[in-house]
Amino acid sequence: MPEQTPPPTPPPERLSLRWALILLASVVAGLLTGLLTYAQCRNWPATLLAALGASGAALVSLPPLL
Repeated sequence: MPEQTPPPTPPPERLSLRWALILLASVVAGLLTGLLTYAQCRNWPATLLAALGASGAALVSLPPLL
């Protein structure tokens, strides 16, 4: 009896251009906020908190706008 090969799996879906722009804008917002916070206070924990907060806020607020 011949062996049956499984059906080929479909290729994974690619990230849409809309979501790529949203993620890029979120990263840019986090980087800018982090750089400006570090330039102001020279405190790494505050810099990380500000950058992550800005990145998260941009990631939540940008999808309805775009």
